[in-house]
Amino acid sequence: MARSTLSPLERRWLADPPASLARIATVDAKGMPHVVPSGWTFDPETDQIVLGGRDVARTRRAAHVRSTGRAAVVIDGLAPGERWSPWAFIVRGQAQVDETANAVRVSCDEVTSWGLDLDWA
Repeated sequence: MARSTLSPLERRWLADPPASLARIATVDAKGMPHVVPSGWTFDPETDQIVLGGRDVARTRRAAHVRSTGRAAVVIDGLAPGERWSPWAFIVRGQAQVDETANAVRVSCDEVTSWGLDLDWA
């Protein structure tokens, strides 16, 4: 179930996450979804996922964010080891293009996660 605040575990995980790509999902004016991988960081001062890349301001995802003001982000993977140990951090929320930082910023308005407490060793 989605929450509107980050849990203490999620905050600890975001402070030192495993190497991973995010996927940002946006939608165009006709409702067609668009998903692309992206590098990411977390801004603890604003509780936003910051998604960078090459010429972000000129991408379709940036155009969609400018149009709708919304986006979703999934950061996920498998913990090392032989057991099937998936983990995921998912947010949906208000989004904006940060021209200065060449990034899209997504607020953690709706948060869902699982497996973040796995042993990463």
